[in-house]
Amino acid sequence: MLTMKCLDCQEDLIKIPTSHGPELDICSSGHGLWLDVGEVNFFVEDYVSLKRAIGDTGGVAVRTETLCPRCENHMEPETVSQPPFLSCDSCHGWWLPRGSLTRLNETYRGAAVPIKIHEAELYTRAAARHRAVNDTFRDQPRFKKKRPNPQGIWFWVLFFGFGFVLGGLILVAGIGKAMKTAQWSQPLDQTLLYLATGTVGGFGLIVYGWMVHQRKRLIESIPTSTIRSLALGLVEISGQAQPEEGLLSAPFSGLPCVFYSYAVEEHVGSGKNARWETIGKGTSEQPFFVSDTTGRVLVVPLGAELILPNERTYRNNWLGELPPTTITGLDRLGISTERWMGSKTLRCRESFLLPEEQVYVLGTAHEHLGTRESVENSTRIYIGSSQDHEFIISDRSEKDLLSRLQWQVLGFGVGGLTLAATCLIIIFKYYLTTKS
Repeated sequence: MLTMKCLDCQEDLIKIPTSHGPELDICSSGHGLWLDVGEVNFFVEDYVSLKRAIGDTGGVAVRTETLCPRCENHMEPETVSQPPFLSCDSCHGWWLPRGSLTRLNETYRGAAVPIKIHEAELYTRAAARHRAVNDTFRDQPRFKKKRPNPQGIWFWVLFFGFGFVLGGLILVAGIGKAMKTAQWSQPLDQTLLYLATGTVGGFGLIVYGWMVHQRKRLIESIPTSTIRSLALGLVEISGQAQPEEGLLSAPFSGLPCVFYSYAVEEHVGSGKNARWETIGKGTSEQPFFVSDTTGRVLVVPLGAELILPNERTYRNNWLGELPPTTITGLDRLGISTERWMGSKTLRCRESFLLPEEQVYVLGTAHEHLGTRESVENSTRIYIGSSQDHEFIISDRSEKDLLSRLQWQVLGFGVGGLTLAATCLIIIFKYYLTTKS
């Protein structure tokens, strides 16, 4: 990776994270900072007017001898601020002398979301990080760094790979030998089938627990982005749900909401054959906005996995009838409450997001086709599904969601292991005996 240097002192620029989105490359001696292409959008409110002003002035016709720290092409001064900053026509990055970023943001205001720049604090943090790096390096013993040996890496890969294969063959051979010295002491019956099914199901629970663990690790590894700083690809946001147009009505309660999901189940059969059978389910398809203190972005919920634990259930049985709003919702969905003899026993479930309710979204940020770079991501980017990434919508915070997933991992892992081990022990104890 290219290490950029300050145009004045030629020291390495220090990367400093910011609350507005991208990291900034800053001179630790306080001479200036570097903005890559597009990064000005996050630090100047009315950057559209700024770019228009640069286009109107046309820059300065005299090319300087200063080389771009990113691509090493010649840079040109721009006179829309004092002192003028330098821009590169090749990579379109900007070098701003100290104080220029603050003056640009004060001059070009007007966005819906105010931006506060504490430029002096950025330089202070860059100087502190520079000192910390130097102190750490000074305290370390000076050893010559060895280059990795590709042949050595491949040796260990093959070594451990061979070890795993050999261990697997030994395990299979041991199981085969044990089976040869054992015989069935009980006839094969339905109980044995249940035990075999339980064993397979236990291992299935372990695999599912591992999949939940992978999802938990994914959520932990993706940092939560502010909406103003969203980039294309897999993103994680948290904010308040808002309708795109008008509010929706939850199908069974009639409550105003911005998104809902529902399921309708009918109780069929009797005795041992009684079960709940799903006869209808779905979600609302209307997109909704998620907003935070930096802006808002559209979420298209089609194909999302919903984690909305606060579920409302309505059912009719000998205890009572369905509420009128639920019956109206069933009629709207085309689901009859009557059968050829009597009424159906139904269980109606719904979950929804209320206006201004806190919502968590992990999904893929896409760019609207045919749109150009604009002030707010709400007109340029939307979050939706992708074949390559997870798409989760939840009314829980990230902390609560991770805690919920952690309990699921423990539950599926321990439960699956206990189920599989118990079934195997019973099979070997009651159905197999060792030959003498």
